[in-house]
Amino acid sequence: MEMSEILRASMPQDVHSAGIDLVDLCRWDLAVARTKGELLQRVFTLAERRAAEDGADADTPRERLLGKAFGVKEGVVKAVGGLPFGAAFKDIEVEVAPGETAWPVRLHGELGRWAADHDVEVVGGAHDLGDDMAAAWAAARTPNAHEGTTS
Repeated sequence: MEMSEILRASMPQDVHSAGIDLVDLCRWDLAVARTKGELLQRVFTLAERRAAEDGADADTPRERLLGKAFGVKEGVVKAVGGLPFGAAFKDIEVEVAPGETAWPVRLHGELGRWAADHDVEVVGGAHDLGDDMAAAWAAARTPNAHEGTTS
């Protein structure tokens, strides 16, 4: 399946904005090893780390799942136009769901307030490209944008 077909099939309707990130999983592995796991503590919530542990298997270890989730977080930053002052990657909580087309994303702090003010929901996902590369995406959608309009 072509990447454009994968994205088209997994993107939600009513997209407000979107962001995509190319993840070099070898570089990700090196960063995790170099920081002795501190990177994972700084970027991911305990729930995200546990979900990755639960979803890991022989083909996709925990660190690789978190690498893809990091790509989703990068996609969210692009989709919403950047991190507001005081926001952190932990404010973007990705529900790691291996095998699923789309992963729910919850926003907290300033990002969460922005999303609530603008009636925006965020979803993301990741797809292996081979050669230790993955494409991660995030889409911000406004599900109620068309309510009350007539065709």
